[in-house]
Amino acid sequence: MSPFATHRRPRPRSPAPLPGHQQITSGCNHGFTITELLVVVIIIGLLAVVATPALRSSDPAKLDLAATKVAEAIRLARSESMRTGEVYGITISQDSQQVRVRRYDITADPVNPLETLYHPVDKQLLDFDFDTLATTQGVRITNSQDIFDYPSEGRRRTVLFNGQGVPMWIVASGPSTHALATSSVELSLDNHKRAVQIATITGRVTIQ
Repeated sequence: MSPFATHRRPRPRSPAPLPGHQQITSGCNHGFTITELLVVVIIIGLLAVVATPALRSSDPAKLDLAATKVAEAIRLARSESMRTGEVYGITISQDSQQVRVRRYDITADPVNPLETLYHPVDKQLLDFDFDTLATTQGVRITNSQDIFDYPSEGRRRTVLFNGQGVPMWIVASGPSTHALATSSVELSLDNHKRAVQIATITGRVTIQ
C-alpha cells in the first residue's frame, strides 16, 4: 500500500425512523401540515353551510311536527282520563292558535278547567301556541269555526274525555253528556295541509 494512500471512513447511515414517525427530508416534496389540513377542512365546512339552503318556513316537516304535537296532546288528555278516571280535556283555539290540556271539575256549572297537565316525558306544560312555538313557526290552525261539534250543544273549542276515553261534552246541571259529532283540527303551512281528527266513538286520534 502506498504511504500516501488515505483511509476513507465509511459514511454513517442515517438512523432508521422510529415507528409511527416519518423521516424529514429536505427539498420541495413535503406533505401538508396539520394546520394546513385544518384550514382546508374549515373552508370546506363554510362552503357547505353557504351552499346548503336554510330550513325554509314552508318546509312540510314543520307541518308534520305540528300535527304530531297536536295529536299527542289529544292522546295524552284521553290516556290521563282513562288512567285516573277523572275528566281531562283539550282546548284548541283557532283565534289564539293555542292548545292546552287540563283537568276539569265537572261538578261546576259550566264545567271548570283546573290545572294544566304536564307532559309525562319532558315535564313541560301541555300549553303551547303556534305563534310562538319556534319548531313549528309558520304553521296555522285554519278552522273557520270552533273545532268540536256537539249536535245538541253546538260547536265548542274544548273536548272532554270520560274514564273510558270517550270524547264528549258534559253539562253539570242534570248532569248530561253530549257525544262528539265531528272534529278536525285543520293545520296549514303555505299550500301544505294536515288534519288531526278524533274518532267520535272510540276517541282514536289520526292524522290525515
